[in-house]
Amino acid sequence: MTTKIKVVIATDQTNKKRSDSVDLFSQQIWCWGRDILRTEGNWLIHQGFDGIYPPAEKAGCKNIYSLSLSSSKNLILRGFGAIFSDQDFGTIFVPRTDFRPKYTRSGELETPPWEVGDLSDLKFPVGPEIEHSSSMLIELVDWIIKYENEVQNQLGIKYRANTLSEWDNGKRRVIPPEEIIPMWVKIKNGLQESIAVPIITSDEQSY
Repeated sequence: MTTKIKVVIATDQTNKKRSDSVDLFSQQIWCWGRDILRTEGNWLIHQGFDGIYPPAEKAGCKNIYSLSLSSSKNLILRGFGAIFSDQDFGTIFVPRTDFRPKYTRSGELETPPWEVGDLSDLKFPVGPEIEHSSSMLIELVDWIIKYENEVQNQLGIKYRANTLSEWDNGKRRVIPPEEIIPMWVKIKNGLQESIAVPIITSDEQSY
């Protein structure tokens, strides 16, 4: 009985963490959209992103924003999520509505991700892929932390608060600007701990 209670509590805690991650990530994507439309100039371009215009057949799609992080790593931001690629370990796609990365061994996408359907080859990782995808997710979160630090240092916390004014429609959860970075740090720490702890399958649990 005690073991079952512990499992239920652990499941509830996991669901809470995932809900927090989804809420924060969805809000973060909104913030990137506001940063693009910034009156004083596109902040993503200012931070080194390349804006890629859609071809004629994808005229209804928004621009792709791509950032080279190093000679082997690349980041793409979309309204429906983020794509992190590492030529040594593969590519992950983190959906806006589900903070669980999908994975492919390929370090380069065959086609630009104009729509979610362009990423249909990416699947939830299994076996050793889990460690690769988790490591890349941690790198993505670490980049977000640095990005938000730069926003607050250069543009001010009031700017970030203003970008959230329209996000607050009375239905969405709003994470205050002063809590954004601490929440990302907490998520990063949790991901690092999950890699360090062996994964126990249901068959290995004793009841």
